[in-house]
Amino acid sequence: MSKNKVNIYDVAEKAGVGIGTVSRVLNNSDKVKDDTRKKVLEVMKELNYRPNKLAQNLARQKANAVAVIVPSFIDHFFVEVLKGIQDALEEENIDLILHKIDLNENRMKKIMDIVHSRKVDGIAALTMDISDTEDQELKDSGIPVVLADEFSADFHSIYFDDLKGAEMAVDYLAALDHSRIAFVNGDINSLHGQKRLEGVKKSFKKNNIIIDQKLIKDGDFYVEDGYQSMQEIFELPQAKWPTAVFAASDNQAIGVLQAVEEKGLKVPADIAVIGYDNIELAKYLKLTTIWQPMYQLGYLTIEVLLKAINGELKDIYHKELELKLVKRETA
Repeated sequence: MSKNKVNIYDVAEKAGVGIGTVSRVLNNSDKVKDDTRKKVLEVMKELNYRPNKLAQNLARQKANAVAVIVPSFIDHFFVEVLKGIQDALEEENIDLILHKIDLNENRMKKIMDIVHSRKVDGIAALTMDISDTEDQELKDSGIPVVLADEFSADFHSIYFDDLKGAEMAVDYLAALDHSRIAFVNGDINSLHGQKRLEGVKKSFKKNNIIIDQKLIKDGDFYVEDGYQSMQEIFELPQAKWPTAVFAASDNQAIGVLQAVEEKGLKVPADIAVIGYDNIELAKYLKLTTIWQPMYQLGYLTIEVLLKAINGELKDIYHKELELKLVKRETA
């Protein structure tokens, strides 16, 4: 008998049992007697039988894969989170199926298309603002879902407190005696943009800083948006320029730094800059920033998702990850 042609029927015949018994042994069922299990395992070893992964998954009604949904493949934040996701999946030998869904698309319809495909056992949705959509169909589908970088009362969620992080950043600048502080925000239509603006306003009020609306900018969480926002600020009379800038992402902070350098100004002597995320590039730019544990976010998301898939969670799981201020040379 050729080793590479050994199948479950050969094992069942050699062991003198039915294929259902062999299948239960493969799936570690407790319905198999110990002596029968031992005999089947011995035959598998003797025949050098290697179970077909697809056949096992069909028997279990599992795909042995999870879907991970992100709005971008190239953004530094998502790259860091995906590192944690990938490592967690590799440890469990689970396949990753990656989907990109833009926030301005009909994202719930696209997510439900993934659900109906039956190609995955669960879904990890990263920064999808699902709590801002009509999610009843997704809840009713019964598929395990974990939201990363977002809180929802309806789904397992691993998240950060954006309001707290923004407040932390402005409090730090205020403690350095800055009173003309610009805020370069991301997408104001996103939950993250809204919460970070709330945090900025809360800190301004607490520190008796007057809000100058001309120093509050929004665009998106990318380098070019930070650059453009800072260029607009430099169009103001020089007396109105800020002494410090808080950018809602490190990407935007990089754009701010570029605009400041092009203006011939020094950081932090002329303008202090603080970012948000602590992407890997931040340490090389010596950027002061609010650290979000992105790798941990990705890793924990998969840990929770796999527990949900295996029926190990009785209640909806919520976990807020801690933010930290990382002091470097830009502020």
